[in-house]
Amino acid sequence: MTAKPAHDTLISLLRSHSPELRESELEPGPHDELTALGIDSLELLSLAADMEDAFDLDIDDADVGSAKTVADLLRLIEPALRKPAE
Repeated sequence: MTAKPAHDTLISLLRSHSPELRESELEPGPHDELTALGIDSLELLSLAADMEDAFDLDIDDADVGSAKTVADLLRLIEPALRKPAE
């Protein structure tokens, strides 16, 4: 998976989990806080589970818990970007 499709997939997942993005055309930036997007700790766990499915990854709960921004989530999917295309 390349960076652009991975980014697009992550934005789509964020949009489905964020009440602030669901009805908006705005795209979140890397420095946007997850809490400002309406993603609380429970929603973050659900988002992480969807990220694991979408990117075929195992994401450590501690890493999920420490994610505060969109850039933090992008770092969590970096291993998927390094996988060879199947």
